[in-house]
Amino acid sequence: MKTPTDFIRIGFIGTLAIVTTLAITLPTQGWAMLAPANLMSAAPDKNDSRTQDLKTIQNTLESKMVRQRLGEFKLTPEQVNQRMSQLTDAQVHQLAMQIRSINPGGGALGIIVVLLVIGILVLLFVYLFKRV
Repeated sequence: MKTPTDFIRIGFIGTLAIVTTLAITLPTQGWAMLAPANLMSAAPDKNDSRTQDLKTIQNTLESKMVRQRLGEFKLTPEQVNQRMSQLTDAQVHQLAMQIRSINPGGGALGIIVVLLVIGILVLLFVYLFKRV
């Protein structure tokens, strides 16, 4: 026979499941902004864009996996830097965009946090279902 506290627990678990599902599936709200009056001042500087692209490429080249793979091709860091300095702005931008499309998240920290949150929710559900 189910007691009133069992019904409260089941109701709480159901409410938690529905709220969690709704919170995950609701679209984020976007805000429109007016375009700046002087578009030239709002446009990014080419040197700034190249600097950001080079920073993206440099961060990728510093990763352990990429360094190991370049070493397998018998490329030294000096050779890689020399070839990087020979690239045009368009080539640097294209390479940086390809790197960003491969790794859009930017890092493993976000993935770890998401996995931890999911793990905690699973443990909470298991604990609550065992109590019911």
